[in-house]
Amino acid sequence: MPRLVPASLCLAVVGLAVWWGRGDTAADLPSWEAVRPGVYRTKASPYGYAVVSGGKALLIDATVPPAAVRELKAEPAAVLLTHHHRDTAAFAAEYRKAGVPVRAAKEAAPWLTPEGVAKYWKESIPLRDSRTAYFVLPEGVSGVDYTLEDGKPFVFGEWSVTPVATPGHSRDHLAFLVQPADDAEGPRLVFCGDALHSPGKLWTPYTTDWDHWTDAGLVPAAESLRKLARLNPTALYPAHGPAIDKDPAKALTDTAATVAEAAFLKSFERFTNREGGPPKYPFLVNKEQVGSGGDKPWSRVSDRLWLTGNTYVLKAKDSAAVLVLDPWGERSTKQIAKLLADEKLGPVEVVAFSHAHYDHFDGVYTLPGRDRCQVWALDLVAGPLKEPFRYRAPFLDPRPIRFTKEFAAGETADWGGYTFKFHHLPGQTWFTSGIETTIDGAHVLFTADNWFHQEQYSGSGGWMGLNRSSPAVYAASARKVLEIAPARVLAEHGGPFVFAAEDFRRRVRWAEAAGKACDALCVSGDHREDWTPHRVTVEPVLQSIAPGGRVRATVRVHGGPAARTVTARFRGRGLVADQDFVATGRDGQRLGTVWALDVPRDLAAGRYVFAVETRDEVGAESVDVFLIIDVTWP
Repeated sequence: MPRLVPASLCLAVVGLAVWWGRGDTAADLPSWEAVRPGVYRTKASPYGYAVVSGGKALLIDATVPPAAVRELKAEPAAVLLTHHHRDTAAFAAEYRKAGVPVRAAKEAAPWLTPEGVAKYWKESIPLRDSRTAYFVLPEGVSGVDYTLEDGKPFVFGEWSVTPVATPGHSRDHLAFLVQPADDAEGPRLVFCGDALHSPGKLWTPYTTDWDHWTDAGLVPAAESLRKLARLNPTALYPAHGPAIDKDPAKALTDTAATVAEAAFLKSFERFTNREGGPPKYPFLVNKEQVGSGGDKPWSRVSDRLWLTGNTYVLKAKDSAAVLVLDPWGERSTKQIAKLLADEKLGPVEVVAFSHAHYDHFDGVYTLPGRDRCQVWALDLVAGPLKEPFRYRAPFLDPRPIRFTKEFAAGETADWGGYTFKFHHLPGQTWFTSGIETTIDGAHVLFTADNWFHQEQYSGSGGWMGLNRSSPAVYAASARKVLEIAPARVLAEHGGPFVFAAEDFRRRVRWAEAAGKACDALCVSGDHREDWTPHRVTVEPVLQSIAPGGRVRATVRVHGGPAARTVTARFRGRGLVADQDFVATGRDGQRLGTVWALDVPRDLAAGRYVFAVETRDEVGAESVDVFLIIDVTWP
């Protein structure tokens, strides 16, 4: 069996069987509490753990600095990271500087190595896709050993330590099974990191959203819990949440079942089929167009309306001019030019956007005559498009768009003989509109990517915390569609379909069921609270400034019905002083505290990431907050 460290660093062995034979526990220490003889946990969350043997301490996660280990009268032998998140890896760099080995899974390298972390932050704001990670360190850690392997044990003193791959909470997540090396009947301790918070609960469940619409992270999360249950643990020790020593296997399997139900409900199609007898309703275009991205020839939806992929073109009633909804990239602009020529249509007079994902707006940058067009959107959709560095959101483009008109929910606009009514219709993302009008005698509703035919993309654009999306907003929007009761639902990605009231009643029930499943997993009991990294935000999230300049930002608390006050600490990384500030949110309003930070005059050019730690009256906030400053010399 391989040893933890090379022979030159081998540990002096003291039999921990002696510890297990003792009936007492060691006295609590300032930073630690004894959970079992020879096993300690930090007193503050996120919890780090130490297994002490022969004057050496094997640390599970780097949540406290090396100085705190001295309280154990032990030297740190090595740090084992359960995953890359900056709360569990907070002091990893300090341990490496002190010469202490830090080990992690090879899957953690993209979010821990200096080059991997730099690449992550370079690509994160604005984010072009939704396959992101959370709680990434501001700077990478040099010298981490990425050789921990699933199921490959090593020895620490008289303990056997086995890494257990448990993806879900993060792609690189590990748990550690620790048991006496020479006693098969001895205790089986599982240090489970954030794979589990407490029976039935997950910490920061939005981290299981590996992309924006599938169950790609929830399915592994459920299987990881079942995998831990099969280890038949004596006790579970999470990074957040209480130690679990009462029927831990049942806690794992019961939680896995709840996670699996939430995963199942990522798909409306699965839900409606489980209800039985799903309604039948036709697509409005041929099957070749369904699911396309603008590469197919135009399909005629009605006399004056065409579609390819995400892009609709509508001809005016009183002229040959057209309105374009959601042009995607150069491919769409070429398709628009071909349609105008083939159908002998006039100029593009209006470009409108349904929601804030680049595959529905970035054709505007290459659209001929764009400077002569009116540019429309719901005000909430326009926000991240005109200020792409203000928000942390996926699928944005760094080039700001200037708008001619921004509409509040419920407002109308007239063009070409049509009246358009704008609705806020959050679903796949918070920044989504529904646009209601009548075209060629049919009452229609453009719905962006919220809903697809039940046979396309699992029936919906999915929900994801990073998108400020949730089952709760889907339910509200589905009810709104039922109130509007259009004859046609003009979904995108080539899939408009005939409206069926029973289909949307099922979508309401689907969203309500998904909300209950998600609520059950949340520590607060409310997925609108826990399933989002955005309860506290810093805006703008990225700023460019010259050395000696002043950064101004707003800390916002996105509160619910009750008053909520959050203290946030801006960590200055040694470049500037740490600062505390307070922000309050109440009655769903977005209130904030404006604060300023002077950038040192001698600061080198580059991108600087500053983590923001937040706490409310209860304790640590489970949100992912940061500020990025691009320092540029004039």
